[in-house]
Amino acid sequence: MIGEVGILNVGAGDTKLSFDPSKPGEVKKSAKIVKDMIRRGFVLLIEVGKDDKGEPLYRRAKDFDENTAEYIIAGMASDTEQEDDEEPASPPRGRSKGKAKPKPVRVPAARTSAVAVARTSGG
Repeated sequence: MIGEVGILNVGAGDTKLSFDPSKPGEVKKSAKIVKDMIRRGFVLLIEVGKDDKGEPLYRRAKDFDENTAEYIIAGMASDTEQEDDEEPASPPRGRSKGKAKPKPVRVPAARTSAVAVARTSGG
């Protein structure tokens, strides 16, 4: 599989980036673009698996490691843990004595698909 990022853009049309391990120059260029998109406020939704019906499951990337070409997904847990750990409407003040948050998960860009949406895309 070659990882891809579909960038949704109403004004200029949709574009794609790819993470083909056999093309290191292309991977490096795509990695810089993805890192910059996150810095500029784009939402990157990373496919992390499939649901019971075979539909893709997405999680938001919080960061991107340019050196390893990996998405960093903060707080991703197993499905059962996520149901229990849904974030409250307003976070509690001070230190929480509940469960510790799961460590960030690193997902190689070459092994998954992603969708990027600019914060100014509207809709």
